[in-house]
Amino acid sequence: MKFLSAATGDKWVDTTPDPAKGPAGEQESASHLQKLQQLVTDILLSENLVVLAGLGSSLSVNAVGKPRTAPTMDDLWKGAEAIGGAGFGALKTQVNYKTPGGGDNIEVLLSQCHISEMLNPSAEVKNFIEKTEALTVDKCRFVKKDTNLDVHCSFLRKIAKRSIRKPRVRLFSTNYDLCFETAARLIRFVVVDGFSHTQPQEFDGTHFTYDFVRRESEREAPDYIANVIHLYKLHGSVDWEIRDGQVVKAENPAKPLIIYPRITKFELSYDQPYLELMSRFQSALRLPNTGVLVIGFGFNDAHIAQPLMAAISANIHLKGIIVDPAAENSKKSDLQTIEKLIKAGDWRLALAATSFESFVPIVPDLASETEEEQHRKRMSSARP
Repeated sequence: MKFLSAATGDKWVDTTPDPAKGPAGEQESASHLQKLQQLVTDILLSENLVVLAGLGSSLSVNAVGKPRTAPTMDDLWKGAEAIGGAGFGALKTQVNYKTPGGGDNIEVLLSQCHISEMLNPSAEVKNFIEKTEALTVDKCRFVKKDTNLDVHCSFLRKIAKRSIRKPRVRLFSTNYDLCFETAARLIRFVVVDGFSHTQPQEFDGTHFTYDFVRRESEREAPDYIANVIHLYKLHGSVDWEIRDGQVVKAENPAKPLIIYPRITKFELSYDQPYLELMSRFQSALRLPNTGVLVIGFGFNDAHIAQPLMAAISANIHLKGIIVDPAAENSKKSDLQTIEKLIKAGDWRLALAATSFESFVPIVPDLASETEEEQHRKRMSSARP
C-alpha cells in the first residue's frame, strides 16, 4: 500500500517491497511501513478516537472470485436497470435523468425520480422508486450466520481496546448493514448505539451518555468494563423502523428507517434521529486531542464531508488518516485539499491508498487478548 504524510515529504511511498531493489528495497519498504504504523498508533492513542466508516468497510465481506455479498453502487444501478426493464430508457427520459461525468449514478437517478414525482406524479415512476428502494434494503440485508466478518472483528479489537480511563471509541458509519453490530456480538464487545435495553428497543440519544460498569460486593466503587464502543449509524439501519412515532429496533422491518441514496441526504440528515447522530459527529470532531480514522468513505456525501473538512481547518489538535484505495491521484476536491495540506507540511494528516481489508492487518494491536477473551475463543471453537 502507498501512503503520504509529512514524514514522507511530498512523495507517496510504498510499504510493499520492490523485488527489483532487492534487500535495499525490503529495508526501505519496512521503514515506510513502520512510519505508517506509528502514525496509526498516535491516532489510536488519542484522548478522543473517532472512526468514520463507509461503504468500503462493508465490501470487505466480498470473497474474491465469488458473487458479491455486499452491494456496490454499481450493483444497485444494475438492479434498478432490471426493475425498469424494457422501459428503463423511457423512464430516464421521463424524469430528465442525464448521466453525470463520472458515469451512471443511482443517487442521481432516484433524486430525479423524486423531483419528477413531486412535480408530475406518475404511477410508473412511483412504482420504480418503491421497488428500487426495496431492492436497496434487500441487498443490504446480507449479513447471515455464515458471513465472514473476521476483518470487522479484528478491526474492532484493535480500535476498542483502549484504557478505560479514556472516552469510548466513537464509530460513525454510513452503512445500513449490520456488519459492525454482528462483529461486536461475535467477539463479545458491548455496543452503545442509542437504543434502550428494554423491549422494544427505543432510540434516545441520552443512552450515548450511559456506560457499563462491573459491580462486585468486595469492591466499594464500580469498575468500568473494557471493550465498549459507541456506534452511530448516520444513515439509519436495516433493523430500524418507526412505530407509534418512536424509532425502534425490529427484525427485518418492511420499511426500514434509512436515508435512501439520493441527493436529499443533506436535508434528511437534519431530521430525527439523524439530527442527533450528526450533532454528535460534529461535536466529536471539535474535541481537543482527537484522532480521526476515515476508512471506506468516498467523500461523496457532502453533509458528512463538510463537517470533517471544517474540523480539519478549525481544530489544530485534530490528527487523522484517510484510508481510500483511490486516495492517490484522486479527483475528489476534499482529498486533493488534504493532499495539498500534507505536502505543505501539515503533520496532523496522512493519506493511505488501500482498502479496509488490506489496512486492518497493519493496524498495531495495542493490547493483547485478556484471559477471558482467550477462554471465550477456545469455548467457541470447541462448540460443534
